[in-house]
Amino acid sequence: MSLVSFTGLATGLDTASIVAQLVELRRRPVYRLENRLLNFQNQLAALSTLKSKLLALQDAGSRLDTLREFNAFGASSSHDGILTATAGATAAPGTYDIVVQSLATARKDISQGYSSGDALIGQGTVWFNVGSGTTPLTVDAGTTLAEFKDLINNSIDGVSASLINDGSGGDSYYLVLTAENEGVAGDFTVNTSGLSGGLAPILTNTQAATDAHLTVDGLAVTAGSNHPDNVISGLTLNLLQADPDTTVRIQVEMDATEVEESVKALVDAYNDLFSFIQEQAGPEGDLHGHPTLRSVANRMENIFNSPLEGGLGSLTMLFEVGISTGEDRQLVWNADKFRAALQADFSGVRDLFIEREGNLGKGYLINAAINDMTDSVSGLFKISSDSLDSKIRTTDQTIERYERSIESYRMNLETRFRAMERMVAQLQAQGSYLSSLYL
Repeated sequence: MSLVSFTGLATGLDTASIVAQLVELRRRPVYRLENRLLNFQNQLAALSTLKSKLLALQDAGSRLDTLREFNAFGASSSHDGILTATAGATAAPGTYDIVVQSLATARKDISQGYSSGDALIGQGTVWFNVGSGTTPLTVDAGTTLAEFKDLINNSIDGVSASLINDGSGGDSYYLVLTAENEGVAGDFTVNTSGLSGGLAPILTNTQAATDAHLTVDGLAVTAGSNHPDNVISGLTLNLLQADPDTTVRIQVEMDATEVEESVKALVDAYNDLFSFIQEQAGPEGDLHGHPTLRSVANRMENIFNSPLEGGLGSLTMLFEVGISTGEDRQLVWNADKFRAALQADFSGVRDLFIEREGNLGKGYLINAAINDMTDSVSGLFKISSDSLDSKIRTTDQTIERYERSIESYRMNLETRFRAMERMVAQLQAQGSYLSSLYL
């Protein structure tokens, strides 16, 4: 803005005020554009909030779209110091009587004693036979016992190495090799005959690799580890102690707590989304009449309120599991009805939500629809945001042009008023001069 002020001494006019008022009249289109710009910016912020609430709904739905996430079973043990179990996605209710006859063990070998970890073991090739595979390990000249230990740990899968010092002095350092996996499948042998020029390790087996042995409901079973997941379908057993005289009862029962919490979280996320949609759809909402708001609302309502087509389960509607439609586009959660449906038809409730073998449940449909709408290339939010960004840029540029035009207009007015003041002052001076001639 100009620092020149007009006093109006010659004309008696408040020329500064006149210029300011004329400029203010010329600025009216700018104010309209600034209001439009603010509206675009508010829409952009509201779309961002809408997207975040939609993604929160997607996150809730993603906790219910697979077998693993819909696992509703827990396993308890009568003797958890001997055996525990973890129920997986394919577990089924049942009781199993198990006796742990023996635990699986990992092979362990120990070398002869060395005077220190710096003792040289020679050079050449050491062959490791682990499971069904054979791996050569090249040992360079000057390799120490400690370096050989590190070389094994860095190069050989299935075997771990360590050094033990028994503190007796003399040859008190021992190389210990242990299979990383329990059971016969993790067994290993080591051939150090290819080493020369040092004291090659001579390994003695101190613990053989053995499988676990147990009986399950009277049936003899061999397990390749102490954590077998293939003995009873859907269960991972954790063998902790052998006790041939004790029968451990594993009870697999439905535990719907986590599933119920996940479904309730889905309902809450939906209601939070639609509270915002209702607020924005009103006459005071920044997204009032916006097509993206309508599209999000229509797609989500269609998924939640329409019957599931082509599902493998017997249930097709959410109201069948205690999720009904209430006022103001909100969902109503009935926990008792959900628990009853889960007890009566677990697979039906599960297949209402999950994806499996062509079954596209509600969880899958929610995730797919939101992925489509939030796609970073062609999604609704990308298109709407790009459109608003373009409008904001265009409006900013238009405001800048108006501001330049207004500034030019103001400067022109100031120039004209200054010229007028000078002219009036000159006329007044001439009048005073002429008057003085007749005095």
